[in-house]
Amino acid sequence: MHVITHDNAEEARQALRDILFLYVDLAESYKGFGHGIDTGTFDPFRFLDVEAEEPVNPPVDLNLLRQGSAIALLCGVYDLWNEAEDVNIDAPWIERLRNALRQKRFASCPDIEQVMIETLEHHSRFDDPWLGEQVQPLYEKYVAAYFARLAMGHAAG
Repeated sequence: MHVITHDNAEEARQALRDILFLYVDLAESYKGFGHGIDTGTFDPFRFLDVEAEEPVNPPVDLNLLRQGSAIALLCGVYDLWNEAEDVNIDAPWIERLRNALRQKRFASCPDIEQVMIETLEHHSRFDDPWLGEQVQPLYEKYVAAYFARLAMGHAAG
């Protein structure tokens, strides 16, 4: 688990910038998940179960970091499904994902965790609508709802 301190808070803020850009790209490009979403340069595995050691000023939205990291990883799975159809390939990124799932690092997004597990077990083809049907409600819950909260003046989720 990564811990945010005063000394490394800028890295977390940069990750938040990438997550916000990712959310805008999802909303503007597809109004949901689609191929080739820009997930930025941050390492989403680093922030899946992030904690803060001390109050950081300005504050860092830990929920958005955790949830946005899970969404970024789901974008990676979606891209892989689009490109290779079967996400069960021998690749370092997939092994990191499997390790994160085994370690229960998706605790802030158990529904995303479940879709990831099922995707790894499903062996669906690209023309199978299964994955698209699974990810759209997640987009609505995390991304669209985030923007709705912002519009209502409530940033925290």
